Amino acid sequence: MKKILFLVCFVFMSGFAYAGNHKGEAKQLDVRIEFSGSYGTTITNSEGIFYHFWGYCFKEDKIYPPKYWGAFPLYFFGTKVPVKVIVKNNGPRAKAKIRVKVEAYCLLTDGSNGTSLMEPKTIEVVVAKGEQRIIDASFVAQYVEGADSGLDRFIVKVLHINEGGGKGNPEPALVM
Repeated sequence: MKKILFLVCFVFMSGFAYAGNHKGEAKQLDVRIEFSGSYGTTITNSEGIFYHFWGYCFKEDKIYPPKYWGAFPLYFFGTKVPVKVIVKNNGPRAKAKIRVKVEAYCLLTDGSNGTSLMEPKTIEVVVAKGEQRIIDASFVAQYVEGADSGLDRFIVKVLHINEGGGKGNPEPALVM
């Protein structure tokens, strides 16, 4: 069966469990992610995926683990996914020098990362104490070999610019 329409729906996963040696600094930064410009909504549950756009609803029999059930913005391959990463420095330091790295992957039905949908994008910023910066993390979700309709994972990593080193820690500069 040939699919003519490919849909991508991004779920943002956040958490401090993956922090490197700088996890104590995570509470000094407020990071929010905002998606905009979606073409509709994707709803996932125990019955599959339901794509709602332009007055239509299409069902696909993919079932993700329960932690991925919910409503998510819907985008099409080949279109821009407008994303803002909003960072506020709530810490005691006069400046927070950080590197923001964004990645996007197809989400497999077992909850793991599948095909990469973009080259990782890295942006370095300095955020003054009390300041809020808006970082444009938008990208075009190009169709690539191995990509498929369904949910996708959008990952935002906040790192120190000075990465340091540390045996056994693959990302020692990771804050969150």
